[in-house]
Amino acid sequence: GKTTTARIVARALNCQEDGRTSPAADPCGQCESCRAISEDRSVDVLEIDAASHTGVDNIRDLLDGVKYAPVSSRYKIYIIDEVHMLSKGAFNALLKTLEEPPAHVKFLFATTEADRVPITVRSRCQRFDLRRISADDLAAYFATLVDKEGVTIEDEALQLIARAADGSARDGLSLLDQAIALSHGQVSSDDVRAMLGLSDQSRVIALFKAIASGQPETALSLFQGLYADGADPAGVIRSVAEFSHDLTRLHVTKGKADLGPGEANRESILEVGRGLSVPQLSRFWQASLAGLAEVQSAFQPSMAAEMVLMRLCYLAQMPDPAGLLAQMRDASGAAPPGDAAPRVALAPSGAPVSASTPSTPKAPESSSSSSPSPAPSPAAPPPVAAPSEGTSSTVETRQEEPPIPEAPDWNDIPPLDDAPPPLEAFDGEGELQPQAEPEILTLPAGFDGLIDMIGEHASALLSAQLAEDVHLVRFEPPRIELRLTSRAPRDLPRMLQEAVLNLTGEQLTVAISDEEGDLPVAEARRLALQAELDQASKHPTVQAALQAFPSAKVQDVRYKPNATPQE
Repeated sequence: GKTTTARIVARALNCQEDGRTSPAADPCGQCESCRAISEDRSVDVLEIDAASHTGVDNIRDLLDGVKYAPVSSRYKIYIIDEVHMLSKGAFNALLKTLEEPPAHVKFLFATTEADRVPITVRSRCQRFDLRRISADDLAAYFATLVDKEGVTIEDEALQLIARAADGSARDGLSLLDQAIALSHGQVSSDDVRAMLGLSDQSRVIALFKAIASGQPETALSLFQGLYADGADPAGVIRSVAEFSHDLTRLHVTKGKADLGPGEANRESILEVGRGLSVPQLSRFWQASLAGLAEVQSAFQPSMAAEMVLMRLCYLAQMPDPAGLLAQMRDASGAAPPGDAAPRVALAPSGAPVSASTPSTPKAPESSSSSSPSPAPSPAAPPPVAAPSEGTSSTVETRQEEPPIPEAPDWNDIPPLDDAPPPLEAFDGEGELQPQAEPEILTLPAGFDGLIDMIGEHASALLSAQLAEDVHLVRFEPPRIELRLTSRAPRDLPRMLQEAVLNLTGEQLTVAISDEEGDLPVAEARRLALQAELDQASKHPTVQAALQAFPSAKVQDVRYKPNATPQE
């Protein structure tokens, strides 16, 4: 209706009813100017299709006549249809005239894609967006037309055509002409459904009922019947999506929504929707919408439609997140959320766990050179308590990840070309001078805190070496005693001294000992975390989650912020 509206505006601008000298808000349609425009014979109204006249030369030819006054009308009017199809050069050629148009010239642009028109052109135009006509208004308009034509048509058929027109009177008239030609003057809703490739409403209701009940066999049988009767597979899935949309509108409006062609089956539709919630209907809508794209692009649409219907049936049997949590609480006998269960993340079996705890269990002293067993020492933290109240639960399932390989031998890493040569020996003597104006930090009270500080403010590599390859023997600043593993770099003590000096300004004495010392901090953290994971896995809600997701594993334990020690 854009071009038709432009012609009406042209008639209003040039209407000469009773010798008037100004535009008319309501053109008479009887004067010579109005009749000439309606009959497309006015020399002062030029209509151009920009889709076939896109170049600069076409616009230049058009603009050559702009300087001449109209022959018999008030204004010379240029109607450019599909103006967005003009080339960039054509728009540039037109721009100067739009900036300073002659007083006797008017341009009327029609387009369905106004955003494709350059902003320099749009800013010089007055814009009118045409609204869609409601389905009820279209149906009433079509009813008056068929009465004048002497055609018998069912009300439901009119509603189907009006909805298919999607707010366009011209498209609706084309569909109405097709339906009349197809039905020989007796138009039924079945004829219109067959013409539009739609499914019978009662059969769609039965199909959706089977989907909502989780009955894939029934749904497939109903679909095969529709397909055998000539229904388009994509049309069937579209009908399912529209049905879920109608049910959602009924839920939101408490049964007051207008169903258009489905009004005759309102009670049946309401009956199907009574057992469904809005979240369920939203999932049906999303799944059917995604399935519609699959059907439209599939090599065999009927096969794709069957797979979509089976997916919808199994989707109906799945509980929503709130229902799943309720089932897990019922199975475990746990209290409602907020009273129990640590916040637990689930990962696939075999996935590595990351360590994050400030405690460092100490290995028992032994003269044996074998690896010490991880037993707690007096410096170790108390045993990990079972998760208690005040913690929350989070469940995640992830793809299985490969295990992280062991840390490499730091001596195997080749030095940089510009790195200083390694020291021949470390004597633990000599004074080191701090760098100029360092950022002064406080020396942590524990070795694990010192490692974290170095990792955050100095060197992640040095922090990892200290965590993996160092056994703490004594931590009594400004003196600490360490036992290095065979993988530790030989200048690690000097690097530690330099890092502490640069960060805190304190001179640290690092002594190498032969005593066993504590477990490396990284290993101790892994053991402590594993103890927490074992305790968390014993919680009833977590056990119910593990039963619901057999391939999952507890990955991490997170406590609520600002929780009390009892929590």
